[in-house]
Amino acid sequence: MGDTLMEKDGQVKELHGGDPSTQVSLEISAFRKVFLNHDFMTLWVGQGISGIGDWVIVGVLLDSVYRLNSQWGLFWMMTFRFLPAFLFGLVAGAVVDRIERKTLLVLCELVRCALVVALAFANSLALICGLVFGIECFTLLFGPARDSCIPDLVDTDEIMTANSMMSTSTYLTMALGTLIATVILGIASLIHEFPLVRYVVANEAVFQRQFAFIVDALTFLVSAMLLFTIAFPKRSIHREEKLSARSIYVDLKEGLAFMVANPLTKGILGIMIVGFIGGGSLYILGAPFAKEVLRSEGAKFLLVISFLMIGIVVGAGMTPWMTKRMPVEKWLIRAVTGFGVIMLVFAFNDFYPLSLAIIFAGGYLLGYLIVSSYTLLHQNLEEDIRGRVFAAMQTIMRTCLLV
Repeated sequence: MGDTLMEKDGQVKELHGGDPSTQVSLEISAFRKVFLNHDFMTLWVGQGISGIGDWVIVGVLLDSVYRLNSQWGLFWMMTFRFLPAFLFGLVAGAVVDRIERKTLLVLCELVRCALVVALAFANSLALICGLVFGIECFTLLFGPARDSCIPDLVDTDEIMTANSMMSTSTYLTMALGTLIATVILGIASLIHEFPLVRYVVANEAVFQRQFAFIVDALTFLVSAMLLFTIAFPKRSIHREEKLSARSIYVDLKEGLAFMVANPLTKGILGIMIVGFIGGGSLYILGAPFAKEVLRSEGAKFLLVISFLMIGIVVGAGMTPWMTKRMPVEKWLIRAVTGFGVIMLVFAFNDFYPLSLAIIFAGGYLLGYLIVSSYTLLHQNLEEDIRGRVFAAMQTIMRTCLLV
């Protein structure tokens, strides 16, 4: 009997089953079809480029803000980076469900490009925080819009593969973004050695910041140009009421009611809360824990975080094959339980080399959870509710990093 998957109305549909060798062949075929899908690959490349841009901003700002105000600068900058998720995270989903995906994606990239250019010339902490807040508001719109359109660009049997590629690139950009920022700052330092450049901008640190942000702005511009070429299907949702504060409020209320009532969505959101509180705790408590228990700090602690990220990337990349042997509907809860056990073992372990292996395994399961959860939602959500649900997912991810 084939494995099953719960749909939003409480019914089930067949997802797995059949000969294992046939399943592997189908998965290879799915990867081939996804790679040959011009629209999806354009979306994948575009969001990868702008994803790098997101994390380059963080890398450059960490250096710039520290120079401006080392005591409180980083605190306020990170506060304004995460504040939009608390204030507007769910509202963003209601907006996404009201506007054509292509229009919203391109608009978000162009606005972020302009704001990053402005960031290059910001010379006060207040202005930097305001611009970061604006960039994050449009990032909140971009994420759910991107996630919501995946089922419109690929066939149903390719959704798992598409989500695997999306998650892999997302967490790779997180790992590589700050490294790329360091490289850009280094290149800017070399360029500043030219007499003409030094004459125009005498201060090397100022030139580094301006150069890095202008290069970074180009990532959003390139992404917008790529997204503009995608042939998104016209949405079948036609709403009589125009976009307004009242319509957003009604849609938000409707979306929250759906998430509370729908067992699949409610279960997956709960799983994400557990997973990201566990993973996010490493960022808040990891440094003192590593110092006191593992007797490791600085580069050694960063290596622990790196192994978590590598585990997520590998787990996300392997999920399409794992689901052939580990059906999602059976292993999702087991993976959450396994992740909890791994974090518990990590907390009681004081041997540094073993901690790297443990945290890699935790990241692996977290990657599996992310891809599997997104796939279940993509396969079962109606088009007119996706934006609000994926906005809730995004809000959970961002919020749990600070809990």
